[in-house]
Amino acid sequence: MDKSIKAFQKKCGLLWEEKAEAIEQLISQKKIELKEVKKKKVGKKGPKHRIIEADNLAALSYLQDRAERFKIIYIDPPYNTGNKDFKYNDNYVDEEDELRHSKWISFMYKRLIIAKELLENDGAIFISIDDYEQARLKMLCDGIFGQQNFVANFIRKNKAGSGHDSKQVAIEFDYMLCYAKDIKQLKFQLADAEAEKDKKYRYSDDFVNRRGKYYLRDLDYKGSYSKSMDYPITTPDGNEIWSGGAFGKPNTWRWNKKKFEWGVKNDFIVFKKRPNGWKVYIKQYQFVDNKDKKRIRKIPQRALIEFSNSKGSSELKDILNQDIFTFPKPTNLIRFVLNLFEDKTAKVLDFFAGSGSTLHACMLANKEDNGKRSCTLITNNENKICEEVTYPRNQKVIKGYVNRRGKKIKGLSDNQLSYYKLKFTDE
Repeated sequence: MDKSIKAFQKKCGLLWEEKAEAIEQLISQKKIELKEVKKKKVGKKGPKHRIIEADNLAALSYLQDRAERFKIIYIDPPYNTGNKDFKYNDNYVDEEDELRHSKWISFMYKRLIIAKELLENDGAIFISIDDYEQARLKMLCDGIFGQQNFVANFIRKNKAGSGHDSKQVAIEFDYMLCYAKDIKQLKFQLADAEAEKDKKYRYSDDFVNRRGKYYLRDLDYKGSYSKSMDYPITTPDGNEIWSGGAFGKPNTWRWNKKKFEWGVKNDFIVFKKRPNGWKVYIKQYQFVDNKDKKRIRKIPQRALIEFSNSKGSSELKDILNQDIFTFPKPTNLIRFVLNLFEDKTAKVLDFFAGSGSTLHACMLANKEDNGKRSCTLITNNENKICEEVTYPRNQKVIKGYVNRRGKKIKGLSDNQLSYYKLKFTDE
């Protein structure tokens, strides 16, 4: 084993048997070229997208040699469930294989090492995974990208209903790991608040401080006692009140005196006269204002609820009118990723392209915000997936199609798609 790999394994605390893949010999001995299949070209204007039919390690090496860079990388690699979802050196790895996890780690290591180099300095990679390999993938990525560049482990509800994956506990969630190339340069944009969708936020400051909607939260706190939170408040009629009604009770205020005075000055405090006396409330806003104080924004959430596999399956079936792919990712999951970035001209890469959801999502996002994102998909053509799923799906999205209910869907014609096959040639 290479000494550098041994050193890496020691650093990340993850051991595996390193074994060369058959494709590596071709990569080291041959020249890699891309040959365009011109008859598959679609569109004449707009962002230029491409599908590369190839082993992804070879295609990544090609992109690496040409110093290509991408702002966003999203991948949905094989989960290594032992159910014929992962091939190593052209053989399926089943659950009885003692080196099953070792082979998967080796497979992923070689590809993620290159992926890191392909990222722009302010870019990030997003990796879908489930319980089978999530822990090992996290350790591997900590070693490759650096633990300091870990952004989040997004949790996605991938199905509705209890499911039947386990005899003990129903499995309804999987994950999406995110790492930055350089956490200091990564900047996610804040999302627009949608307070109107939550009925709890009944009040609004739209015409005062433009803070958006809020509810009234009792300033009186019935938790543990804190002396700094126990002080008198003067009501609008000049009387003094204490938390809980009298000094020394277990109740205190939620804010200390200095913060309370700041709240009064900046219109975060509300007094209301009740039958049993005055009550003091905090204006609890749904989202924290961003620094420029111009728009109400919210930070991205870690839990992803409305991104189920059933939606991805429905989208694909609408376009191709048949069930030919298991658990395709829904486009709204990829659009969530795209919308984290303010850059609407971002270059996007997916080197486990599968059904082609990532390119579809890029085109939908461009339509929504007039963006110019470009997308590169890489997938092999095993079982003709590239020719019969990845390409025709996105071809139809551009040209238009009739869905399974007979409705005509207008094409996203302001896009260009080219199809390439990777070839090995002698130097």
